[in-house]
Amino acid sequence: MEALFLVFILIYAEGTSSNAYKGDETNISNTTDLIGQYNFSEITESSTVPLPAPTDTLPTETDTSLPDQTGQSETIPGNGVTDLPSTSTTQSAPTGTPLEPRPLFRSLPSPDYSVSSLCPCNVQHAKCEVNCCCDPDCTEEVSLFISCSVEKVSVNPKLCSQDVATYSLRTTAEGYASVQSSVDREVNPDVFCIQKANYDAGLSYAAPEVPTDANFDTLFSQFVGFFFSTSEESSESNQEDVKILAAYYYGDPIQTEDEVGQRGNLRLPASAGTTYCLDANPAAFLQDQTSTCMRNVDVVNDCTTLDALSWQTYSSFQVFSEVTTHANLVPVEVVSIVLQSAEGVQTSVDPSEKSPYTPQLVNPTGAGFAVCNNVVLQVKYVVVFSDAGEITNVTAAFILGEVRDNMVPIHQTFQIEFVQESANKPSFKFSGNPGYIVGLPLIAGTSAFTAIVLGADPKAALTVIGSSRDQDCLSGSMKRSPVLFGVDTVSGCTLRLEDTSNCTVLTETLIGVLKGKTFPDHVASFGNTLPKYTFDWVPIKNQTLTATGSQECNIPLSLHLEVRWTKYGSLLNPQAQIVSVTEIIAANTSSLALLSSANGFVPVTTSVAFVDVSAPAEPGFRAPPTIDAKLPFDFFFPFV
Repeated sequence: MEALFLVFILIYAEGTSSNAYKGDETNISNTTDLIGQYNFSEITESSTVPLPAPTDTLPTETDTSLPDQTGQSETIPGNGVTDLPSTSTTQSAPTGTPLEPRPLFRSLPSPDYSVSSLCPCNVQHAKCEVNCCCDPDCTEEVSLFISCSVEKVSVNPKLCSQDVATYSLRTTAEGYASVQSSVDREVNPDVFCIQKANYDAGLSYAAPEVPTDANFDTLFSQFVGFFFSTSEESSESNQEDVKILAAYYYGDPIQTEDEVGQRGNLRLPASAGTTYCLDANPAAFLQDQTSTCMRNVDVVNDCTTLDALSWQTYSSFQVFSEVTTHANLVPVEVVSIVLQSAEGVQTSVDPSEKSPYTPQLVNPTGAGFAVCNNVVLQVKYVVVFSDAGEITNVTAAFILGEVRDNMVPIHQTFQIEFVQESANKPSFKFSGNPGYIVGLPLIAGTSAFTAIVLGADPKAALTVIGSSRDQDCLSGSMKRSPVLFGVDTVSGCTLRLEDTSNCTVLTETLIGVLKGKTFPDHVASFGNTLPKYTFDWVPIKNQTLTATGSQECNIPLSLHLEVRWTKYGSLLNPQAQIVSVTEIIAANTSSLALLSSANGFVPVTTSVAFVDVSAPAEPGFRAPPTIDAKLPFDFFFPFV
């Protein structure tokens, strides 16, 4: 009987011990009580107690405390009283805030298409946007709202029928604002609307693929080229990127380096606010500029000390070919130096001999006026650039003049021109496309068999005398101004009577003064007329007005150009077309003594007039349509 009872106890103990460790939590106290229910002396060595299976979250000493266990005595039938050993576990309480488990980014959240949760004006996380009525972060701030920046929110405005969230403000009894929202069904009146969107993913951007252990290699090979490319590929790509970034772009300041290695910008003095020169005006890439300003100088003190009067200030630097600091340096080449006297006589000198043409002070304390020679009066830069935006050459031309005390303030002219380095560049610049633009020079040339020959400078093709102070017609080289379309001009010079001894020589000289060195015989009808289309060029008609009576000396005293033009093309965008050009030379109609003033000077003038000969626009109507229909013979049966 006792043997059967012992076998029953062993079977019950094995079944209970195996179940004691199953589940999410392990009850150690039950296991201890169970061990005390049988006698170890009667258990064979082959009897084992199974251990608990490992789980994903095992209790540790820092986050799990075992229950306190003290000495216990239980009475087991047949075995008497068994004393259990006293067991106690002492553990410290956890310190600090327990760490939250890190989320596993296996997938991104799916987009939410409910209009009640959409808020376009909510751009900051956990912050209230001003006047954003749909921002869930706005609680107390709503009372200060003035209006709702977003009043309606919809998923897709192209849907025919959809839910629309409406937000508005209302004023409470205390005078504060509160948000009133509602979600209503709205119908789109558009005929071409979407009746049903059967692909919800098309309403939002495609979700990026989240890297996992399975697709990491594929994503790495797809995007690794942007960061970890081979040395050859990276060097080629870097060279291309640097080349693009290094090029000059339209409007970029041109960078320079002076003799001491200081970096700066190419400056083109200009007037700003007043007529006086401002030296801090930078020159912009691909922007042709011409500026004339005044400069107040003290001839005695500033002649040799003021940098703005010396030509070396405008040429003693180098230009960076590109924007980068490691770009090549292009020196400024002086190609022309012209000396101008106080009377306006100009003399070209050798530009290679630059040292003698520094500013020099003459007669500083004498009885007459103090004179400063070789003062910069005009500077012209020509910048040659390549197709890639790289500056390849810079040239400078100077006009140095004589300045006296009674000529202050002086006028200085600065000009910069950009020329593209290309074999297929046009020989001249257009003055319109196709019609002429007001203010641009007339394109003129000389007829030669099957084409029109143009000069090297299109602005010097058709010119008139440039007005200047105390300009003598026989003083030599004079300033000339180009004929600009739509700009009427009058200019001239003076002739002294003692110079009229030889009438024939004087006549030839004045013809050259009025017309210039090379006077063209054809003018382009449009601003973009090419030289090979000879029928699109208008010949210049000549007309000479002389006196009917016999005079001692008939000399030309005026040259007048009459340019007739018309509007061509559409009424909305008419184009200016030149239809005829007439040259009128008028000689003296009376004796020169009667024409001269008290001091013996005779005025010689040139003028240009533009005459609009456009016919008045008349509205045109199309002919009304005619009805060509035949009725059947029995159409009016039985009435006819």
